[in-house]
Amino acid sequence: MSNSNPVEVEAPDPSKNTSEILGPMSEEATVRMDLQNENCYWNDAAFSQGDQVTVDGKCYECSYTRWLEVDD
Repeated sequence: MSNSNPVEVEAPDPSKNTSEILGPMSEEATVRMDLQNENCYWNDAAFSQGDQVTVDGKCYECSYTRWLEVDD
């Protein structure tokens, strides 16, 4: 379930587990469906598919183990 209220987070800490962060994706992007139930991580904190975080004025959504930049 998507989190409609993004969580404010600190900038990624290289000493902590943070999932890959990507820029905006095209609508033609492909995903691996076997990853659909996997979590994303931000500074060791686990987030579910659809959860959103904000940092430095940018919003990211957990999508198939990666953070995708979204318009907030």
